[in-house]
Amino acid sequence: MAKIRVGIIGAGGIANNHAHYYREIPDVELVAVADVVEERARSFAMRWGIPPDGVFTDYVKMLDSVELDAVSVCTPHAVHAKPAIEALKRGVHVLVEKPMASSGAEALEMLRAARASGKILMVGFQTRWSPELRAARKIVESGALGRIYYAEATLGGRRRGIPGSPTFVKRELAGGGVLLDIGCYAIDNMMFVLGHPRPLTVSAVTEAAIGKQREAAVEGGWPWNPDEFEVEDFVAAFIRFEGGLTMVLKESWAMHADTLGPPFILGTKGGLRLSPLEVYRDEWGYMTNTTLKLPQVDIYRERIRNFVEAVKRGGPSPIDPREIVVEMFIIDAIYESARKGREVEVKLPSEVLG
Repeated sequence: MAKIRVGIIGAGGIANNHAHYYREIPDVELVAVADVVEERARSFAMRWGIPPDGVFTDYVKMLDSVELDAVSVCTPHAVHAKPAIEALKRGVHVLVEKPMASSGAEALEMLRAARASGKILMVGFQTRWSPELRAARKIVESGALGRIYYAEATLGGRRRGIPGSPTFVKRELAGGGVLLDIGCYAIDNMMFVLGHPRPLTVSAVTEAAIGKQREAAVEGGWPWNPDEFEVEDFVAAFIRFEGGLTMVLKESWAMHADTLGPPFILGTKGGLRLSPLEVYRDEWGYMTNTTLKLPQVDIYRERIRNFVEAVKRGGPSPIDPREIVVEMFIIDAIYESARKGREVEVKLPSEVLG
């Protein structure tokens, strides 16, 4: 069988993670890289054995010049949609880093391009292979928790963890702040566990509470430039779903606290907490706490392996892109609600319903 020929669009830090796991797979060949900074592209190519004629500063030229089966899109958040769409239009399978895009409209355009091409569009949420999340999903699906009526989605927040790169904090490159960076993980994790309920409305707030303060760049925190900070560092949202389920999202890049608490789910017959996973039920007339012995899995390896296997099969995507488009429209609604100061409807397009 011929090797799967892979290109990388964007040669920043996360691209090295993709390249590392692609290189582990014998029937994958890294053949091209594109980055707007030529020296960064050349350095990346040398590190990962990409030939000199596979180095580009223009991803369109790369797509038109090199025979490719698949690409990883590892550009800044606000630059995910265009290269993904251009690749799909040329019949190339796409693994795009999270978030899917910087808006629901862009994400929908990506989904349409994937459907028109018949090629895979996979958003790289490696947490979909987390043993903890997969076990939690099974528990919810089993009905052991009864009717789920409330959940809290969070990664716990960071005391002082604002990314130092301007690609995360300048709006033109990032599209948004903590919500797009790690809030998207919190949303996807909980939506996956809950079985992707349909969102109805959102009431939310965002804050640039810490990021612009020079005095907040203290020892022991991540270094960033407050003068470049243009996005939010805190988000909280109350999300209503069909069936009476409500979910609170809360996330922070920087705060005067050590944690926002763990993610958890409440049901009429039981509940569970994540990080670590523990299940709470009433059994035999007693309140019980159950912990699970879970396997150890390299979720980044599983992400790349499953994408490559899907490419070999010709699809489908290991992660349904429709699910992530829905999540992008939730994110749109969060920003809209925070901007307007009131509850707003989650406006889902017909393509992702049913």
